[in-house]
Amino acid sequence: MPALGSKVLLMHCRTCNSDNSPTNTFCEACGRPLGAVCSICGHINRPGSHFCGNCSAALRADAPARPSAEEVLRALTASGGERKNLTVIFADISNSTGLIDRTDPEDAMRRMRPVIDAMKSAVESYDGVVNKVTGDGIMALFGAPRPHEDHAVRACAAALAMQASVAGLGDPDLKIRVGIHTGEVVVQAVENSLYQTYDVAGSAAHLAARMEQMAEPGEILLTGDTAAVTRQFVEATSLGRRAVRGLSEPVEVFRLLRVRHAPASVIFRSQPHLSLLIGRKAQFDALQAELASTAEGEARVVGVVGEAGYGKSRLCFEFAESCRKRGIRVYETRVTAHGHATPFSRSSSCCADISASSRPSRPTKRGAGWPRRSAACPARKKRSRCCWIFWA
Repeated sequence: MPALGSKVLLMHCRTCNSDNSPTNTFCEACGRPLGAVCSICGHINRPGSHFCGNCSAALRADAPARPSAEEVLRALTASGGERKNLTVIFADISNSTGLIDRTDPEDAMRRMRPVIDAMKSAVESYDGVVNKVTGDGIMALFGAPRPHEDHAVRACAAALAMQASVAGLGDPDLKIRVGIHTGEVVVQAVENSLYQTYDVAGSAAHLAARMEQMAEPGEILLTGDTAAVTRQFVEATSLGRRAVRGLSEPVEVFRLLRVRHAPASVIFRSQPHLSLLIGRKAQFDALQAELASTAEGEARVVGVVGEAGYGKSRLCFEFAESCRKRGIRVYETRVTAHGHATPFSRSSSCCADISASSRPSRPTKRGAGWPRRSAACPARKKRSRCCWIFWA
């Protein structure tokens, strides 16, 4: 937005906080546009504009621009590298040499390319970065250069998506193995004679590669470090401590099975010591008042909004527990940051929860265990109440 300087109206750059001449279109310090750039036609609008003056498209002037790959590499070159905690994936095609032995190189490429494309697509779906592609595999990073607090969970979800995509190709001989490790590395820009790329240095990358080499075809192996930070979100089986080539001590290894979409209530109940909810009586009473309105058959939708750490999840948990104590059925689902990769994921999760709760526990034959309408079992006319909670 324009800032009032010493008797001169200056243009303020939102990217680097530098002041510019009011006639400038681009910042003198960083070269970024001073106004809002239309994503449809590319027109640069005045700061504070809500709609494009050229094509009338809505502008997102307040949205922070994501740095380009060139800007990231330039910053890393200038700084010499940065320490980051991230998750590294290595994935490759099992027995790739045997699959293409005595095969024309072009035919080999056509057979391998769909697998490589499937692995790259899975990584990109969960906002990871593929920084290396070999003839039969990839290396991918989660948590840098795009920071995500759930980078380990994203990596696990991407690995499972890889396996599912490759299986969907319909070639039983094409199987991949995946290794995942979470740890601290130094991210750096690496320049060779042809191009500049993004790479990491540190033992974390080597350990992820070792996990991939130890995995069986169709298997995903995690280190104990990755399993520890994802234990609430994924299901994994411990394979015990195994010797890893190059390391002096054995490493605990886990086999990844699936992503667990556990409701937040399960996570809260798993905590050994849960403190009392304090200072949220007014908000809790407001939720109870909305619930009371449903007794008259009126549906209610309530959104709980607040800053991080405000206690939104805990408030919803206490409300859900109070509903359960009163015999009200509660359906929960979690809205994950990477949920955009799966269309209607939360809706399908809710439907699965409803289906599981209404299914008979032990049906003995087709139709057994399901109530039927009859004189002895008339249709219920009494309205029942349920509570839906979406955790974000």
